[in-house]
Amino acid sequence: MTAFRAASSSLEGLRNTIRRTILVRRISLGMFCFVAAVVVLTSEISPLNPLFAIPFSWLVLTLPFEWLILRQRSVDGLHRVHAGFLGAEVLLVAFIVHRMGGVMWIGVVFYLYSVIYANFFLPKALGYTVTGLAVGSYTAVALMEFAGVLPHTPLFPVDTPLHRHFPYVITTVVVGGVGLYAALAFTVRAFAGMYERQERELVRRQDGLKRLSARLLSAQEEERRRIAGKLHDELGQLLAAGRWALASGEAAEAEKLMEQAIEGTRTLARDLRPPLLDELGVGPALRHLLERFQCSSGIRVEADLPEGHLPEPAQTAAFRVVQEALENVSRHARAQQVHTEVRRQGTMVIGCVADNGVGFAEGKVQEGLGLSGMREWIALAGGELNVTSSPGRGTQIKFRLPLP
Repeated sequence: MTAFRAASSSLEGLRNTIRRTILVRRISLGMFCFVAAVVVLTSEISPLNPLFAIPFSWLVLTLPFEWLILRQRSVDGLHRVHAGFLGAEVLLVAFIVHRMGGVMWIGVVFYLYSVIYANFFLPKALGYTVTGLAVGSYTAVALMEFAGVLPHTPLFPVDTPLHRHFPYVITTVVVGGVGLYAALAFTVRAFAGMYERQERELVRRQDGLKRLSARLLSAQEEERRRIAGKLHDELGQLLAAGRWALASGEAAEAEKLMEQAIEGTRTLARDLRPPLLDELGVGPALRHLLERFQCSSGIRVEADLPEGHLPEPAQTAAFRVVQEALENVSRHARAQQVHTEVRRQGTMVIGCVADNGVGFAEGKVQEGLGLSGMREWIALAGGELNVTSSPGRGTQIKFRLPLP
C-alpha cells in the first residue's frame, strides 16, 4: 500500500489511477444495472424502484466526477474531489438502504465499495472520514426508522413470508450473491492489476536509477577530468606565463595574461552554476545560455521565456532540463533550428524544447545520460517530462513542473 501511494504521488500518476478506478466503478455499476434490469423485467418490480433507478443514477454520477478530476492541478485537489465523490456515494447508498428495506435487506453491504476505495486511495484522515460517514449514515437510517422519524419502506411489500416469495429470493440471490460478489471480485482484481503495474513501474524506475547512478559517477569523473584539464592546461599555463612576464618586466603582457586567466575562471564558474540564474531568474539565464549556444553551434534559436524568478526547485529544474536538451541538440540532432519555451501557467511551469533535426525512433534508442538526467531533475521537482520524436521529424521535449 505504501509503495502504491508513493508511486502514485505525482499529479498525473494519481489522476490516471483515479480514472482507472472510475472505469472499474462504471463496469461494476453497469453489472448491477444489468442484473437489476433483468430482475425488473422478470418480476412485478417497477423500473422506478431504487433497485434499478439508484444504481443507474450512481453510474451517471461518475460523469461530473471525471470532469472535475481532469481539471484539478494539484494532488491535494485530486484527493479532495475524490473524497467528495465518495462522500456523495455514501449518502446515495444511505438513501438506497432506506428505500430498499432498511435493516431488513442487504443494503448495508453497498457501502463496501466506497469504504474500499476511500481507504485504498485517499490519505488516512480522508479515508477514515468516509468510513465514519458510511457507518454514521447507516446507523442514522436504522435508528430513524426504528424511532419512526423515517417511514419504513419494504422492498417487497407482500404478506407471504419472504423466504417463500420468489421475487425476493431471486433478487437476493442475483443482486446480493451473484451481482455483489462478481462485482467485488472484478473490483479486487482491478485493484490488484493496478498495484502490480505500479510495482513493475517502481522496479523499472529502481533499475533505471541504478543505471543512472553508474552513468552519473562516470560523468562526474569525466567532469572532474575536464575541469582539471582546464585548470592545468589553460589557467595554469596563463598564470605561469604571466609570472614569467612579470619577472621579465613586461607588465602589459602580464596584465593581458591575467585578464585572460580571470575571464577563463569566470567562464568555468558560469558553466558550473550561472550567476544570472540566482541574480535575475530563469528567463535571463536561459537567454544568455541560448545566445552562447547559437554562437557556438550555428543553430538558429527561437525563444519564449519568462521574466524574473520562479520558485525553487522549479527554476533550477527548468534551467537544467533546457541546458541538457540543448546539449543533446548540439551533439546529436543535426538541426538548423531549435525553439525553446518556458512559461508560467497558473500553478504550473510549462516548458518545451523542439528541434527540426534528424530525430530518432522512440523505443529503439537507448536512453542516454542527458535524457535520464532531465527525467531525474523533473522527478525531483515533482513534475513530468514527455519526449516525442521520429526519424526525420525532429525531437520535442515537453515538461510540466508544479509551483509550491
